[in-house]
Amino acid sequence: MNKSEKQANQALKEFIRYSSSPWRIVWTNFVAGLFRGLGAIIGASVFIAFLIWLLTLFIEVPLIGEYAADIKKTISGYADDTNYNDEFLRLENVLKQIEKDLSEQKLKQKSK
Repeated sequence: MNKSEKQANQALKEFIRYSSSPWRIVWTNFVAGLFRGLGAIIGASVFIAFLIWLLTLFIEVPLIGEYAADIKKTISGYADDTNYNDEFLRLENVLKQIEKDLSEQKLKQKSK
């Protein structure tokens, strides 16, 4: 056997070992999906930020400037309206209540 045949044989053995373990395939695809999603989110964020920056350059242009200012105002208003502080406070209260209930339950179990 020459070198390329040995490499092909080794690659085939590795592929058979990989495909014979379903958990390895599931784990590999799960991790790949996480990173694809993360990359898509980061890429979309960078693209949208670039578009907003580009719009700010056209605000001073006579005809386009009005539309660019309206779009910038709409996007900024949406960003301001989606303030999640209320939801975070509600979640914090729920978690504190759960912690309190669990500690009371532990005390009841210890007293028995």
